[in-house]
Amino acid sequence: MSKKHTDVDFITDELAVLQHGIIVSMAQDPSDQLKKKKKITRADSPKPKVEGTGVVAMWGEGNDYPQDVIELANQDLELLPLLDKKGRLLQGREVIAVNLVWDEQKKDFNIERIDDPEINGFLSNRRTQRYWRESCVDFTWFHNFFADLIKDVEGDKIVYIGTHAAEDCRWGKMNDKGIIEMCYVSSYWPSAKPEEKDKVMGHPVLDPYSYTVVEDLRENTKHDRVVWPSSYPTPGQAYYQNAPWHKYLFSDWSKIKALVPKWKVKLMDKVLSARFILSIPVNYWPTQHKDWHKLDYSQRLEIKKAKVREIDGNLTGLNGVGRTILTETGTDQEGKEIPALKLTPIDGSTNIEGKTEDSQEASQYMMRSLDLDPTIVGNGPGRGKDAGSGSDKRVAFNILVALLQPYRDVILEPLYFIAEYNGWLKKYPNLRFKVLEVELETLDKAHSTSVINNPVTKSENENN
Repeated sequence: MSKKHTDVDFITDELAVLQHGIIVSMAQDPSDQLKKKKKITRADSPKPKVEGTGVVAMWGEGNDYPQDVIELANQDLELLPLLDKKGRLLQGREVIAVNLVWDEQKKDFNIERIDDPEINGFLSNRRTQRYWRESCVDFTWFHNFFADLIKDVEGDKIVYIGTHAAEDCRWGKMNDKGIIEMCYVSSYWPSAKPEEKDKVMGHPVLDPYSYTVVEDLRENTKHDRVVWPSSYPTPGQAYYQNAPWHKYLFSDWSKIKALVPKWKVKLMDKVLSARFILSIPVNYWPTQHKDWHKLDYSQRLEIKKAKVREIDGNLTGLNGVGRTILTETGTDQEGKEIPALKLTPIDGSTNIEGKTEDSQEASQYMMRSLDLDPTIVGNGPGRGKDAGSGSDKRVAFNILVALLQPYRDVILEPLYFIAEYNGWLKKYPNLRFKVLEVELETLDKAHSTSVINNPVTKSENENN
């Protein structure tokens, strides 16, 4: 509805028509436009229920969940190298910037590498390289990582990206709109307190769901160092996510797997060191001791122990080498043979297959929780020798890389925010970040598996 005022007809807040038909356009101040923009509804979330009265959201009941994960994982000789390999697989070979260019003839996008010194220099510098490596490791361990972003002096660009060690980070509790505003970093958890400035650092947290997050950070000159929250969502976890393999780590299967080597050590110590099994028939003793039936239990036991010590003394040590053990035999009144002492050599093998199977089954549960194909990492101790052919490994590797993409998207998210903040998206609206893979070659030059696809152009190049 137009607003009438004397001889001026206001059509909108920006347009007016004068009495003589002159149209007036009144441009608004940019700050007014920004204020109007901020009136749009925010993507708020309900505040979750949190235990405790402090300002820190507890990570686990004792606020030391990541420390417990690290302690338990370090006790498993097989788990640590598998986590290391999974983290390295997630890293790939290199992160590059590409641009999608529309091809009218193909009706599809061509992928071209971006030749921009600022972007490529940022991706290749040692700080960003460390960010990528450390964030991949933290994500593998916890499914959470805490990206550290720092602006330049003018506040126009983000010039640094790194990570805070995941085990050192705790979120502040969400505000009434379900937004996390602070991240507390300390190596003293769980005893640290946010007010202990000499032990705890506090950093403001960006809201990844806010459409004005770039403008908000640019305007806030006090926030020169911030944290970008990154994680892969798991249902029911509002603050900290759980990596799938954590369920195995705290399960009985992990306990069984830990007990097997202890059992084997005890077996080696107590059983495998023996060389003979001594068998003494129960009716041997009455033939050697006329008053055997008159003796009580303790007296009989002492006689048995003395006989065992006597025989053991003749069999062990240097003095026992080459000695002969004399045992007498005969027949009783009924003509039946009287049983004598019997020494049976141990053949060196002991039935431990049952325990080995338990270890194998526990390892299989662990591999499944890590989502690792045994073909890639090889069979572990106690398992069969067949770990798959080279072609099997290539296929398993390609499948794994395809499944890693959603995880990589999470780790690349802070880089996309930097691209928006630094103005890279204005120069390259279709900018994308891609992870180049290690190229697996084969000895079979003529086979189709020897063809390597260029990770950028997707063109085929024969392996020379």
